[in-house]
Amino acid sequence: MDSNKPVSKVLLLESDTDCADALGRFCEDHNLVGVRVRRDALAGALRAHSDLGGVLLSEDFGGSLEASAAIAASLDAARPELPIIVRRASQPTLDGLPDALQRASRAAWAHSDPASLRAALDACVFTQDYPDALVRGITEMTVERLHHVFGDVDVSWDAPSIVRDRIIFGEVFSLIPLETAWCRGYLLMQAEEAPLLGLLPPRAGREAVTDFREMNSVLGELTNLIWGAFRNRYLGDVQALAAVGTQVQVPLLINHRRRYLSFGSDNPQLCIKYRLAGRSTGQEVTIDQRFVFSLGWSPEAFDETLQRAEMASADPCAQDAGELELF
Repeated sequence: MDSNKPVSKVLLLESDTDCADALGRFCEDHNLVGVRVRRDALAGALRAHSDLGGVLLSEDFGGSLEASAAIAASLDAARPELPIIVRRASQPTLDGLPDALQRASRAAWAHSDPASLRAALDACVFTQDYPDALVRGITEMTVERLHHVFGDVDVSWDAPSIVRDRIIFGEVFSLIPLETAWCRGYLLMQAEEAPLLGLLPPRAGREAVTDFREMNSVLGELTNLIWGAFRNRYLGDVQALAAVGTQVQVPLLINHRRRYLSFGSDNPQLCIKYRLAGRSTGQEVTIDQRFVFSLGWSPEAFDETLQRAEMASADPCAQDAGELELF
């Protein structure tokens, strides 16, 4: 796989072993992470994975068309944002399938025509192209600022991924708008509270009940530093940005009970998971970072502002005007 091209995690609901093996090989060659799931383990898989890009469902999964239709309907009810792509024996369309399966599915592909699967994935999953320089730069600037904020930690990260889920990761998140001459959207940082609290410098009497505000402040500072670095490096044509003026906004929707967060569009999210391990404490935490370009996306106008990039490299925690802006 291309390390700068985002992957996407997809559920493989396939009852045919040979087809499942072939799909596994296809995933390895096409920037996909396939997660094989048995029918009786599907509910658990949905609980375990909040960062999916889609579902590959065979038309006879569960033993019949009717069983597949019931599974697709339940998936569509639980996670309607996930595109379901149906494998058929020879026909790369949804024609002739039960109505319930057609309504729940986004596309179909034919086992005899692997190119039809690539076309379906491009149409339903990989609908936004992220420049290699952008993905690489995001990782570089984030790792620098993680070391700055948390100090003595080892940082590793997963391959960037395309996520269509709207499920919130962990209990605490920080959100800040992003606006450049070529993109508009949000930067989202998410983590589980207890591990993140444990990564803070040791202090006598520290308790989650009293110190969660300090943890919130640290996550807010990290978000602000990454936001500033992104603007410094990727602002683009300042005059073009100023000429745009006030633009339409879309309300965010948060359902705490369902751990659901919608940015008001069907655009996929660029997700990178960073894993921090304290060298002296052994404490570990996963920070889920997402870029959601839901209000504007013109990668053809992407411009890595070299002068600002050089300034950011010289001072990796530099901010516009040298100040923190916490929201």
